[in-house]
Amino acid sequence: MKLIFNKKPIFKFRIIITIIISIVIIFTDIYSNFFINIRYYVNSKISPIYFIINKPFFIYKNISNYFIKYHFLQKQNKYFFNKILQQNVKLYNLEKIKYQNNNLRKILRLPIIKERKYILAEIIPVIFPIHTGLIFINKGLKDNIKQGTIVLNDQGVVGQVISSTNKSSQVLLVCNKKISLPVQIQNSDIKFIINGNGCTKNLQSEYLSTDINVNKGDIIITSGLDEEYPRGYPVGVITNIFFEKEKNFNIIFVKPFMQIEKIKYLLLLIN
Repeated sequence: MKLIFNKKPIFKFRIIITIIISIVIIFTDIYSNFFINIRYYVNSKISPIYFIINKPFFIYKNISNYFIKYHFLQKQNKYFFNKILQQNVKLYNLEKIKYQNNNLRKILRLPIIKERKYILAEIIPVIFPIHTGLIFINKGLKDNIKQGTIVLNDQGVVGQVISSTNKSSQVLLVCNKKISLPVQIQNSDIKFIINGNGCTKNLQSEYLSTDINVNKGDIIITSGLDEEYPRGYPVGVITNIFFEKEKNFNIIFVKPFMQIEKIKYLLLLIN
């Protein structure tokens, strides 16, 4: 095998030829566009091959970026969804507090609280239907709530306490058939008794003389004759007047202002 750095004359000759060729190529490249054109030509021929070779990597990179962005967007969407959910819960709680504050404000503005002692109470949710005519409240004997305590709200008369334990009480609603309430026409001295007729129906009066002037739309308020319910407190509005031909009397039907399904806070008048 011949050595690369051979001392023979042929080797020296080859070195000289190589140097001369290199110098020619350098000067040609400097002062001519020949090699530039060759490079452009070679690049133009090689570039498609380069593109084809790099295509799989390009596809892999795009797919990888897609899944990275997809997972990132999924996490971001989940984050923003949780944020929106939290904000909605906060907004609901604020609306709930605002609604409760409005109810409390209306109750505390009642003129009756300036004349008699009172206490605020809340309805205790129960599993049996509301049309039974009974509700439970979260005040009892420890709060000086006893049988006969009058229950009001900002809309009208609610009812009367019929039994109490240490921490709760049972209230008989005005719509219950066991309740009779002395009332009168607002801005009039016409007085009569109104009775509960079941909480799915309107209140009903006793038989009234046809000489008594009552009309649909008249406001019914408490008369205070029983010295239990405060005088002048709203009860309801007359919706119908039925004439009993056989007895020659009128029966008045009154829709109560109290809407028990919307009540949360109540006002209890301390005897």
